[in-house]
Amino acid sequence: MCQTTTLSTDHGQHAPGHDCACNHTGPAFYPGRQVPASHDLEYPEVHFPPAALLAAVGEAGLRQLVLRHHSLLRQTEIGHLFAQDDNIFLERVAKIADFIIEACGGAAAYSAKEGANVCMRTRHFPFEITERAREIWLCKLLQALDESRFPAEWQQAYWIWMEAFSVRMINRRTTKAQAARLGYAKAREKWAS
Repeated sequence: MCQTTTLSTDHGQHAPGHDCACNHTGPAFYPGRQVPASHDLEYPEVHFPPAALLAAVGEAGLRQLVLRHHSLLRQTEIGHLFAQDDNIFLERVAKIADFIIEACGGAAAYSAKEGANVCMRTRHFPFEITERAREIWLCKLLQALDESRFPAEWQQAYWIWMEAFSVRMINRRTTKAQAARLGYAKAREKWAS
C-alpha cells in the first residue's frame, strides 16, 4: 500500500505524493480545484425469471415474444438500431431468443455459439442506447407481451427481469439523473392500451 509523503514541487510548495514500493514517486496531485469522485449510473440487481416461466410459456412462446417485440421496435424512432434486411433481422431475433431461452433455464444454444460469459452491455456498445431508447424498448416490450398472448400470470416476472436488465444496457447517457425505474403496474398504467 502506498505511503503518503510530502514532496516539494518546482514552485517550492509542498504537495502530497507517495514514495513506496509501487515505484511511483512525485506529486500525486497539486492542491487546488478538484472534482469529487462519483459514479455514472447505478445498476440495479437483476432477478432472472424462475425456470417455471419457461415451462409455462415454452420456447415457442418466448421466441414469439422476442419476434413481436423486435418487430415493433423496428417501427419506432430507434428502428435504425435493428437490421432492416428481413433475413438478417430474423437471424438476430433468433439469436436474441436463444439468449432469453437460456437465461430462463433452457438449452444453452446461445452460449454454445457466443461463449458462456458474455457482457451484453459491451456487446451493444456499437449501438447508441440512451435513456430514451430504453424507454421505447420497455414500452414496446409491454405491447409485445400483450400482442404475443404471453400468459398474464407470467408477465410481471418477465418484466421484473427485463426492466432491471434494460438499465444495464444504457451505454450513452443524456442526463445525470439515474434511469427511471418502472415497476410492472406503473408501466401498465403509463403505456397499456
